Amino acid sequence: MNSQTLKKAAKGMLIFAIAAVLAPALFAQDDGGGQSYSLGAKLLGIPAGALGIITQLTIILTSVFMFGWVIECFVNVKRDKIVPPETIGALQNYIDEGDLEGALQYCESAPNYLTRAIGAALNRVSYGPSSVKEAAAAMLDAEQAKVEFHISPIALCASVGPLMGLFGTVTGMVQSFEQIENAPGGQVNPKMVAGGISLALLSTVLGLVIAIPGLTFFWFFKNKVVNIGTSITLVAEDMVETIAAYAAQQQQG
Repeated sequence: MNSQTLKKAAKGMLIFAIAAVLAPALFAQDDGGGQSYSLGAKLLGIPAGALGIITQLTIILTSVFMFGWVIECFVNVKRDKIVPPETIGALQNYIDEGDLEGALQYCESAPNYLTRAIGAALNRVSYGPSSVKEAAAAMLDAEQAKVEFHISPIALCASVGPLMGLFGTVTGMVQSFEQIENAPGGQVNPKMVAGGISLALLSTVLGLVIAIPGLTFFWFFKNKVVNIGTSITLVAEDMVETIAAYAAQQQQG
């Protein structure tokens, strides 16, 4: 799944979510406050009015984005996607043959996690083996940080989701107490506070629906990224040792 496909899917889900919120609000009939709402309308925060709709829409869109990003990570956070197997073979051939210039050109023409690290090492050959190893290690750390950053939106959504749920909970309770306070003659009709309570409870539910799977998926991908990084580092270290040996020979020569 490429980036264009993901963008189109995200736009489609956004339009669907907005339509799902606006349609019930536009066509709802007011029967004097005694109307009953479907579960879908309650999930969309319609009983709580505009603030409820905005709160629930924000939580829903956060969940849509998070699960979309989870799918993207399942597609792209793979060893063979990050470093294609043919890259390893081609680089190894160049290095084994001592064609460091050819290896550097290949790294520049096919940039990825491994080739950037090896390219950094090759650019420091004239400075000696220690410089070669330091450059490769620094670039490997930088590339690992990039992959970890790629999965960070999942953690962000898993953190923001429950906070938005808490916001909806507090907002719903405030609305309910305002209705009780402003009830004419002190007579409180349960349906007067139903919208606020509904928002309070369902916001909490939606926040947890984001947080629980979000943290689970982030833990899964975090471990996967660590394993991928370790695997690539082992391959890179073998190549860097050979490059460092060439650098030592050049210094002695």
